[in-house]
Amino acid sequence: MKNIFNFTSANIFKKKNLILLFFLTVCFFSRLNSKIYLIDIISQIGFQILIVGIFLFFIFLFFRKILLSLTCILICFLLLADILLSCNHCNAFLEDKSQNHNKIRLMTFNTGLINNFKNIHEQILLESPEIIQLQEVSPKVQSELKSLKSIFPYNTGLDKPLGDFSSIVLSKYPLKNTKVIGDYTVLTKVILPDTELNIIGLHLPAPLNQFLLNLYADFYFSNSNATKPTPLPHANLDVILKQMDHIKNLVNKNNKNIILMGDLNMTITSKRFTNFLHDANLYTYVSYKHPTFTWPTRVPYYLGIQIDHVLFSKNFKVIKKKTGNHVGSDHRPLIVDLAF
Repeated sequence: MKNIFNFTSANIFKKKNLILLFFLTVCFFSRLNSKIYLIDIISQIGFQILIVGIFLFFIFLFFRKILLSLTCILICFLLLADILLSCNHCNAFLEDKSQNHNKIRLMTFNTGLINNFKNIHEQILLESPEIIQLQEVSPKVQSELKSLKSIFPYNTGLDKPLGDFSSIVLSKYPLKNTKVIGDYTVLTKVILPDTELNIIGLHLPAPLNQFLLNLYADFYFSNSNATKPTPLPHANLDVILKQMDHIKNLVNKNNKNIILMGDLNMTITSKRFTNFLHDANLYTYVSYKHPTFTWPTRVPYYLGIQIDHVLFSKNFKVIKKKTGNHVGSDHRPLIVDLAF
């Protein structure tokens, strides 16, 4: 024990090595499932933390700090291993495409309350989804979405007033038993020729405190053509956790042919996200070779994160998954082809 203490004192707690200590601390916090919003935010950016760690490795190597560089890369490997092993519900990909399957194309898009319907319209026509789930639809865009009724004759409330952060579903297939649950969730059944799908459209709030939410809103709405809502939603992680518990119960009550889609404000590196998948018995597919980063659009693509998701019950598999073009929102649309 004394030798370990001496080694730690000599190699970690020197002033010149505080960077490594800080990096180690951030890595530790990123693997926690905490109700402290700052730790929760850190847990969402695991891959960005990895990039910083690799960058530090080369810096230490350049200055011939061999022990520091090896320690740094070891921390990176441990962090990556924990991220990969935590998401055991993230590998639902259709490997065997030789058999015939029912297929459906889905799109989820947080429009960010933008008012430019033309770009949204072009994106929808380009991707040709069968079911679209939209969040943060401005009144102007809501009105213009009605022009798509010839393509999507069914919806979950296009003719009714929407809250600023509500979900709305457009479908080429009939819908029934639609329920609007609170301000952020809509549940509906899609009637296909041979089966029914339970669609849950969801928009979880961002895990920020009110100050950070106001700060981001001021920046975003001052640099876009979006309509700023008044007032902004109340930011509270406890409210989000209660909403997630409610969604788990909703999934358990409709435990067949479930597709949950929307802006979840969580990434696959978050223990909150991977625990949610496990507890709700939902699946998704993550490709590290072809990532689908959806937010934010104002940074280079590979510095982004995926907070928009399509999750589903075990009988579904992903055929293809991609992001659409940037059309003005701070999110990119996510397009997913499912087989079932």
